[in-house]
Amino acid sequence: MPQPRRRWDVASRRGRVLVVEDDDSFVVALTELLDADGRLEVAGRAHDGREGIELVAALRPDVVLMDIVLPVMDGVEATREIRQKHPTIPVVAVTGSEYEERALEVREAGAVDFVRKGRLDQDLVAIVVAAARHRRRRGRSRAPSG
Repeated sequence: MPQPRRRWDVASRRGRVLVVEDDDSFVVALTELLDADGRLEVAGRAHDGREGIELVAALRPDVVLMDIVLPVMDGVEATREIRQKHPTIPVVAVTGSEYEERALEVREAGAVDFVRKGRLDQDLVAIVVAAARHRRRRGRSRAPSG
């Protein structure tokens, strides 16, 4: 039975996600999965790690979904740079690789979580929503009081 669409709360906007992925068909599937939930929207898409870094600066998404194996700059290095330049923006790594070393590398680079492409389901949505919520809570706690 499909779960009802939920929002984080009535007054909040949907969480904005930047997808950094070079596989067009996988981006379509990810976008459908995230949009179907109702709490998230794809705010942009980068085809490689370098473009991902540039779009994070331009779009300021709530969370980045980062493939690890990418052209130009891989997802591990891109994650490292994003976390250095934008420490409040969480990165969730996504990969088709079965190598545990890559999961450890991207975690050490600053990713908050890691999901295999073969396991994309509601677990991914829950992970992305949790990362975006955490960022928003941190942002509110740092906002100057009036």
